[in-house]
Amino acid sequence: MDEKATEALETKNAKDLNFWKGFIIPAFFPVLFLICVILTIDMQIVDYPMLNRFFGGDDLFIFSLFNLLVSLIAWPVIGYNLPPPYHEGGKVSATIGLTGGGLVFLWGLVMLSFIGAS
Repeated sequence: MDEKATEALETKNAKDLNFWKGFIIPAFFPVLFLICVILTIDMQIVDYPMLNRFFGGDDLFIFSLFNLLVSLIAWPVIGYNLPPPYHEGGKVSATIGLTGGGLVFLWGLVMLSFIGAS
Protein backbone atom coordinates (compact mmCIF):
# COMPACT_ATOMS: atom_id res chain seq x y z
CA MET A 1 0.00 0.00 0.00
CA ASP A 2 1.10 3.48 -0.62
CA GLU A 3 1.42 6.10 2.09
CA LYS A 4 -1.90 7.89 1.31
CA ALA A 5 -3.93 4.68 1.69
CA THR A 6 -2.22 3.84 4.97
CA GLU A 7 -2.84 7.37 6.24
CA ALA A 8 -6.53 7.16 5.28
CA LEU A 9 -6.87 3.88 7.17
CA GLU A 10 -5.24 5.34 10.26
CA THR A 11 -7.60 8.34 10.32
CA LYS A 12 -10.69 6.10 10.09
CA ASN A 13 -9.82 4.40 13.39
CA ALA A 14 -12.46 5.87 15.71
CA LYS A 15 -11.90 3.50 18.62
CA ASP A 16 -10.00 6.02 20.69
CA LEU A 17 -10.99 7.57 24.03
CA ASN A 18 -13.35 10.10 22.42
CA PHE A 19 -15.24 7.29 20.68
CA TRP A 20 -15.79 5.46 23.97
CA LYS A 21 -16.84 8.67 25.74
CA GLY A 22 -19.38 9.32 22.99
CA PHE A 23 -20.55 5.72 23.22
CA ILE A 24 -21.02 5.70 27.02
CA ILE A 25 -22.31 9.22 27.73
CA PRO A 26 -25.76 8.81 26.07
CA ALA A 27 -26.29 5.38 27.64
CA PHE A 28 -25.29 6.38 31.17
CA PHE A 29 -28.66 7.60 32.44
CA PRO A 30 -30.75 4.72 31.06
CA VAL A 31 -28.42 2.25 32.77
CA LEU A 32 -28.48 4.25 36.01
CA PHE A 33 -32.29 4.45 36.08
CA LEU A 34 -32.61 0.77 35.14
CA ILE A 35 -30.59 -0.05 38.26
CA CYS A 36 -32.87 2.26 40.29
CA VAL A 37 -35.98 0.52 38.92
CA ILE A 38 -34.57 -2.93 39.71
CA LEU A 39 -33.68 -1.84 43.25
CA THR A 40 -37.10 -0.29 43.93
CA ILE A 41 -39.37 -3.00 42.45
CA ASP A 42 -40.02 -4.77 45.75
CA MET A 43 -38.77 -2.10 48.14
CA GLN A 44 -40.90 -1.53 51.22
CA ILE A 45 -40.68 2.23 51.57
CA VAL A 46 -41.95 2.24 55.18
CA ASP A 47 -38.65 0.65 56.20
CA TYR A 48 -36.84 3.84 55.11
CA PRO A 49 -38.33 6.83 56.99
CA MET A 50 -36.33 9.47 55.09
CA LEU A 51 -37.53 8.14 51.73
CA ASN A 52 -41.05 7.71 53.08
CA ARG A 53 -41.10 11.43 53.92
CA PHE A 54 -40.52 12.37 50.25
CA PHE A 55 -42.09 9.40 48.45
CA GLY A 56 -45.16 7.81 49.97
CA GLY A 57 -46.17 4.29 48.91
CA ASP A 58 -44.87 3.18 45.52
CA ASP A 59 -44.00 6.67 44.34
CA LEU A 60 -40.25 5.98 44.33
CA PHE A 61 -40.72 3.04 41.94
CA ILE A 62 -43.00 5.09 39.69
CA PHE A 63 -40.55 8.00 39.76
CA SER A 64 -37.67 5.68 38.79
CA LEU A 65 -39.75 4.05 36.06
CA PHE A 66 -40.72 7.44 34.62
CA ASN A 67 -37.08 8.58 34.64
CA LEU A 68 -36.10 5.36 32.87
CA LEU A 69 -38.72 6.00 30.18
CA VAL A 70 -37.62 9.61 29.67
CA SER A 71 -33.93 8.69 29.56
CA LEU A 72 -34.61 5.93 27.01
CA ILE A 73 -36.36 8.48 24.80
CA ALA A 74 -33.49 10.97 25.23
CA TRP A 75 -30.73 8.41 24.55
CA PRO A 76 -30.84 8.56 20.72
CA VAL A 77 -31.41 12.33 20.72
CA ILE A 78 -28.31 12.88 22.85
CA GLY A 79 -26.31 10.33 20.89
CA TYR A 80 -27.01 11.86 17.48
CA ASN A 81 -26.35 15.42 18.68
CA LEU A 82 -22.98 15.05 20.40
CA PRO A 83 -20.22 17.50 19.36
CA PRO A 84 -17.56 16.43 16.83
CA PRO A 85 -14.95 14.73 19.01
CA TYR A 86 -17.60 12.35 20.37
CA HIS A 87 -20.04 12.11 17.47
CA GLU A 88 -18.83 8.76 16.08
CA GLY A 89 -19.39 6.93 19.36
CA GLY A 90 -22.64 8.80 19.91
CA LYS A 91 -24.01 7.66 16.55
CA VAL A 92 -23.18 4.04 17.32
CA SER A 93 -24.71 4.30 20.79
CA ALA A 94 -27.88 5.96 19.47
CA THR A 95 -28.24 3.31 16.76
CA ILE A 96 -27.95 0.57 19.37
CA GLY A 97 -30.53 2.39 21.52
CA LEU A 98 -32.99 2.72 18.64
CA THR A 99 -32.52 -0.91 17.61
CA GLY A 100 -32.98 -2.16 21.17
CA GLY A 101 -35.99 0.10 21.66
CA GLY A 102 -37.57 -1.11 18.43
CA LEU A 103 -37.09 -4.74 19.41
CA VAL A 104 -38.57 -4.15 22.87
CA PHE A 105 -41.51 -2.33 21.24
CA LEU A 106 -42.13 -5.27 18.90
CA TRP A 107 -41.86 -7.69 21.83
CA GLY A 108 -44.45 -5.59 23.69
CA LEU A 109 -46.79 -5.71 20.70
CA VAL A 110 -46.44 -9.49 20.54
CA MET A 111 -47.17 -9.79 24.26
CA LEU A 112 -50.25 -7.58 23.87
CA SER A 113 -51.47 -9.73 20.99
CA PHE A 114 -51.13 -12.84 23.19
CA ILE A 115 -53.07 -11.13 25.96
CA GLY A 116 -55.79 -10.09 23.53
CA ALA A 117 -56.02 -13.55 21.97
CA SER A 118 -56.73 -15.35 25.24
